[in-house]
Amino acid sequence: MGYIFEPEIATIMNTVRACTIGESESIKLRDVLRADIHPAIKAYFKAEVEKILQDERVLEMRSKKLSYSLPEVSSLQRQIDIVLVNNHNFGQQDFDSLLDEAVHFQFNYLCRPQWTLLSFIFGTQRKVSTSIIDRKLRYCVDYTYFSDLIRRYASDRGLAEITYEEFKALLTRIDDEVVAQHSSLELARMTKALFSFIDAGKQVPHDQFDQPRLPVNAAIVFFEDKRLESLKNRLERERDADNVTEVTIADLATLIERVRTGNEEARIEASVQDLLPTLTGQDARNAELDRIIYRMEDVKPELKGASPEPVPPLQETQKESAQVQPPESPDNIYARISGADRKLFVKKLFRHDEKEFRHALNELRKFHSWQEASHYLDQLFVTNDVDPFSKEAVRFTDHVFARYKGSEK
Repeated sequence: MGYIFEPEIATIMNTVRACTIGESESIKLRDVLRADIHPAIKAYFKAEVEKILQDERVLEMRSKKLSYSLPEVSSLQRQIDIVLVNNHNFGQQDFDSLLDEAVHFQFNYLCRPQWTLLSFIFGTQRKVSTSIIDRKLRYCVDYTYFSDLIRRYASDRGLAEITYEEFKALLTRIDDEVVAQHSSLELARMTKALFSFIDAGKQVPHDQFDQPRLPVNAAIVFFEDKRLESLKNRLERERDADNVTEVTIADLATLIERVRTGNEEARIEASVQDLLPTLTGQDARNAELDRIIYRMEDVKPELKGASPEPVPPLQETQKESAQVQPPESPDNIYARISGADRKLFVKKLFRHDEKEFRHALNELRKFHSWQEASHYLDQLFVTNDVDPFSKEAVRFTDHVFARYKGSEK
């Protein structure tokens, strides 16, 4: 599929190079992660370096006489690994090769997530361990309802491995539930991650008066992946008969509504906030993700063999309320932190970057144990050059730990 979108892919790659390695002979992963580039590219680079380290760990010779499993040894090893990963050095050739892989992979994933996940995780295998699935999901920072629900499914069933057929059925069921439970505007807004990725690759992204536009072919592939054939066919007719080459989120919302209702006079009115994707994909997505995960809980009983209760469509007032005030849950760490502490943490731990602070909290929501969360905090503090024993770091750690302490009770 890449050749169809080579102009967009080439633009994204050029922009990433300009923001990172440029004309330098090499660059460290730490500097890639700090660069002003799309988080999906950062995630791919980081996951690849972690894989390199993991492969080397497998080949290490360790004496059984030495207590490598001691908690303090494991903690120090994690700190060493974090430093090694962050200081991995890319030469120009290695960087360009990995960048090419990253952009093509992320473009494929954002256009057709079901197909890409199946291909990437299974390849030619018919069965894969859940540990490998978990590691490969780290490459994907968008459409997090997939990774969250896949991990919950494996954890709830205590699975050590998943077959290709089971995984494919799970992806289909998740997407079917998402499509069924969302309005036309909400479905259109699901493409915001794709809009954001393309927009982030432009030298001069859109401004508030210029709605971002998506190649219509990308929209066609996106809805084909969700098996929405009638919508895919409508977009193809718009492209072929009316020479439509690009669409906005408002265009998509209106087309979806017309296909769903059969009313050609239907038109979806969308606010500026509805239309503008964020560069990092985190700002507007935090509330949206909370709502999707909350409503997707209805999928869990069905995966276990029971039929879920039908979810009634949201009224307009309910939708607006849900976007502004996502349901409270034990996972909502942000709500546990006072306004004063938030400002302190953003300043001292996240280099005045509110987006990174929210991104970290969003990542912490994914962990089901304090051990997993503590590993993430170790890496976070090293990446941000934070003393883990500073009063701010200790206070932040206490807030995170309170989530697991409360759930244990």
